[in-house]
Amino acid sequence: MNPVKELSQLFIDGQHSLSWNYLNSMIEADTTSAEVYGLLSDTMDTIGELWEMNLATMADEYVAAAVCKSMISNYFYLKVDQAHNEMVPIHYTTKPRVMLLSMRNEKHTIGMMMTSYLFKEYGWDASCIEPQVSMENIHQYTEKWKPDVIAFSASVIYNIPTVICYIEELQKLNYSPTIMLGGKLTADFDLYYYCPPNTVVIQNIDQLDRWIEKSNSGD
Repeated sequence: MNPVKELSQLFIDGQHSLSWNYLNSMIEADTTSAEVYGLLSDTMDTIGELWEMNLATMADEYVAAAVCKSMISNYFYLKVDQAHNEMVPIHYTTKPRVMLLSMRNEKHTIGMMMTSYLFKEYGWDASCIEPQVSMENIHQYTEKWKPDVIAFSASVIYNIPTVICYIEELQKLNYSPTIMLGGKLTADFDLYYYCPPNTVVIQNIDQLDRWIEKSNSGD
């Protein structure tokens, strides 16, 4: 059976243990985190499509999201973090920092969660800000913590004005971090039109993986 369809049903059924066993069975020694997160993203996209076709309920989607989050945490802490603890750690004079914002009106924070763990895997410090935090407080925290990258995503078309608002507000900071924009809309629309030069548009987890690796290498 198609792994995405199999996981989709397990997620909808709220089967945490069976979902982890199934996911774990597909992870080989050379499986990358980008591949694992890509599979989980495809699974949640499929569940979203089922909801759009009235083949899944809103409750199903939220149950599935909870299972997906547990899969992400299990994978990171049982696979990635454990493996890294057994290796020689990466040493930085100061660890690079990424701040991830969850935008207003976005239902889920799964993408933010995967992104934060991928950055952490590459040795970054990551801080996640929930959607109810005001832009004023985001601005204050950013000036204090000074992240190198500020990342957020947009998955619904009516959030484009909010994207523009976020970008405009972030340009008012007293320094110039890299602004990273991801989410479904980046694949469907040319959002570079709304973005200043210090913005990076990321369309998928593989592209993010390559960007972080390149950034760490200093290229």
